[in-house]
Formats: sequence, C-alpha cells, structure tokens
Amino acid sequence: MRYLFFDIECSEGKSVCSFGYVLTDEKFHVLKKEDILINPEAIFHTGAWGKKNRALYPGIEMAYPKEQFLKSPPFPKYYKKIKELIEYPDQKVIGFSHKNDTVFLDNACKRYGLPSIDYDFIDVQIIHKDYNNLINPSSTEKLVLELNLDVRKFVPHKSDDDAEVSMLVTKNFCEKEGLSLNKLVSLYPNCMGTHRSYNTVYLYKTRAKTLIDTINRNSTLKNNKMSNGNFNKYKQFLTDIIVDENVRKTLDKKRVVIAREYFDNNFRETLLIAEYVMDRGGVMDSHAGRADIFVGLPSESEARAIASAERRGREIKVFNPEKFLEH
Repeated sequence: MRYLFFDIECSEGKSVCSFGYVLTDEKFHVLKKEDILINPEAIFHTGAWGKKNRALYPGIEMAYPKEQFLKSPPFPKYYKKIKELIEYPDQKVIGFSHKNDTVFLDNACKRYGLPSIDYDFIDVQIIHKDYNNLINPSSTEKLVLELNLDVRKFVPHKSDDDAEVSMLVTKNFCEKEGLSLNKLVSLYPNCMGTHRSYNTVYLYKTRAKTLIDTINRNSTLKNNKMSNGNFNKYKQFLTDIIVDENVRKTLDKKRVVIAREYFDNNFRETLLIAEYVMDRGGVMDSHAGRADIFVGLPSESEARAIASAERRGREIKVFNPEKFLEH
C-alpha cells in the first residue's frame, strides 16, 4: 500500500498550471516527489478580480515565472500519466480541502474532452475539523502554526511542496494519536470522499443519518424548516445519495410526494423518507397529481390535484408519515 498526496495550482482560479505530488509508503517515507508544470492555455490572474478588490487582495506569487509554465506542454500531454498515478489500485489518495483539486481536474478534463479521473480519497482538513469539533475548517497555514511544523524549506504555491505539507499534517495526526491512517480515518469517517463522473461527494453526505448527524453537530439553531439552506441540502442529497442495493426494490419507479405542510416543517424527517424511498427504487416528486404515494395531510390544492388525477384513472395511496415508514 502506498499513499499519494497531490496539489494543483491554477493560473486564474480554474485552469491547471501545475500538478505536484508526493508518494509515500505507509510509514510516510517519501518514495517520489515531482512537480509537473503545465501550460494552462489561459491568462495568469492570481489576484482578486476587480480594481477595488485587487488593491485589498493583491493575490499570490507563483512558484515559477509565468514563462516557464507557458513553455510547458498543455494538460492533454500529461493526462495519461496523471490518470494512471491517481487511479493506481493499491493506494490511498490523501489531500487537503481536496474537493478544490477535484474541481480543477474536472475543469481540465472537460475542457479537453477527456474522461473523468475516478477515485476515492481522504481529506485531512476534515479530520482536523472533526478532531477539534470545529464548525468551519482551518487553512493549511493555520494548521502549520498549530502543529508547529517546520516548513521553511518549502516554497508557497509550489504544488509538490504543498502536497508534502499535506503529508506532514497527516503524519503529525497519526503520530500524535499513535494511530495508523486506517484507524484515524475510522474515527473520523466524514473525511472520506469519492470522485465519479466529474462529481465529488463526501461519503457522509450520501446517507441521511450521517448527513443529519453532521448538520446537528455543526448547527447551533437546530432548524428543521425546509429553508433555503436546508432545501439546497435536500436537493443535493437527492443527487449524492448512494442507495442501498441490498434493500428489496418494493417501490420500483413509484413516485412519492410529501405533503407541502409536512415537507416545509420537517427537513430531517424528509431526508429519511427520501432515503427510504430511493433505497427501495422509488422516485421523489413534488406534485400531488403525479403521485403514486402521497405522504402527509393534503392541503386543499393538493387534495384537488389528487382527486383530478384519480378521475383520470391514477391510483394514489395516501399515508400519514408514521404509517408510511411502517409500511
């Protein structure tokens, strides 16, 4: 088993100009380190956009002169090498705030019409966040100071150096707790993610209970309304869910609609209902007239839509939420 840490820099926030990585064994001994420079075929703009913001946030300084990037080959030249490196079978991929890097990879693959690079990963930033019970994650710079890591030999925004700093942070956690990486991950499972078909998902967001547990831990309001933020979480959950293939598909393609009054006031319960439905092969819908199953007490408009659909020959079963979950 080997560990791969990688980091990506972009010329203007989205176009890859360097891919740096560090390979280690399970004891974090460095086996290989490399910084691959890439012509982004895009402008270099590393400060804030807009004249006013640029005065306040002048931006970063790249590790190499712009000309050195521009004389390098573009991303397709390195695609096969990067894909084989990341998708190597006997390996764990570890990053810091890793979703950003998956987005940069996706931008490059889509731009040049290349297949998605698919793999599972561990995000050490999430380990630190959950270890310290933080609501918001910390930056690499804060962790370096907090852990008293000596990074004087590293060049900021040099991808392979940044990858090695992520490795040192991970190694520090393991040594401080006296745990292997596998054991550390088992204690903080929210750090695990997967990237498939240009989409990145942290695994805790793919099941209702783990998503609810995280929301409860990170929220001081315990808001259970289907408000804007919660509604967005609900919609994303319908996309991210990994269904349980071991559950019998008893609702195969049946459309389930939740009463608006219940839906608006029971965010967490709605997540659970959606999971139960989708595990069983059902489909969540929002219009009473399209329902095969309606959950909750219909409003007047919903009752009219149900009656109209039934007159057209549609059979709709109506359950209260508790009876539906029992069923």
